[in-house]
Amino acid sequence: MCIRTSAGVLCVLALFATAAKAQQPTTEDGIRAVLRGDYQAAARVLRPLADDEAKPDPVAQFFLAILYETGQGVPADLGRACSLFLRAGMREQPFSGQSAAIAAYMRDQLGGGASLLCVADERWRGGPPQSFDLGPGHRIVFTDTSVRVTHGEREQQTSILLPAGAAFLPVQYTPLDITRPREARRHFIQWFYWKPEPALAPSSWTLHWMLSEVVEDQWIVFASEHNLAVVQSSAPPTAAAVGGMVRLRTNANGEAEFSISGGAPRTEIIRWQGSR
Repeated sequence: MCIRTSAGVLCVLALFATAAKAQQPTTEDGIRAVLRGDYQAAARVLRPLADDEAKPDPVAQFFLAILYETGQGVPADLGRACSLFLRAGMREQPFSGQSAAIAAYMRDQLGGGASLLCVADERWRGGPPQSFDLGPGHRIVFTDTSVRVTHGEREQQTSILLPAGAAFLPVQYTPLDITRPREARRHFIQWFYWKPEPALAPSSWTLHWMLSEVVEDQWIVFASEHNLAVVQSSAPPTAAAVGGMVRLRTNANGEAEFSISGGAPRTEIIRWQGSR
């Protein structure tokens, strides 16, 4: 199989020819789907294998990167492709040399954006990426440079730039079952972070809050409070200081709402974000 990439033409031999024995889809199944031109099926099989946080498969990363680079079966995404090529090139596998060469070429093409878009070791605040499974085939993953939502065969990745020096608390996921304007389960994400004042030698910390929702493959930010609380301290406060300041709930009318007790206290209905 020969594939035209931005770095040239890459010819890949079908090195995995034995019949798959495992019941779960394997990397070989994904490669076979690529070879027969069923790119959507290939992406569906390869994505969880390539993105496995505990044991990512570098061969799956290589072939998934090809799909993202060429826009076959998935929306074209050079940053995602470059990151996958970079990771695949860092581990011993049949295509490590090609992976590293393509990643180097793509990073050069991305220029100053490479450090944000092409990341080998995705982290979240010094630890592994933080992820939540929202339902079958529905997942959101937070890293220091992006937020990625997968919904079935669709995926949306948003690049982010976190405030310098901010002390983030663990991301909070809150599902709510509602009955208005229709029966549904809604998926809300809350960010809390302490921002130092002044930045270099802080004497106080201001608590910021941001509320977002995952709707299918979309991550939608729609509410925030930038002065939820202020604590006089040289070190960032603990998570305990946040307790009870924001509540998400389904109200008596069956609608989702949030209530804030700090900053500018208020209670608001959370507008329906999905299709009617």
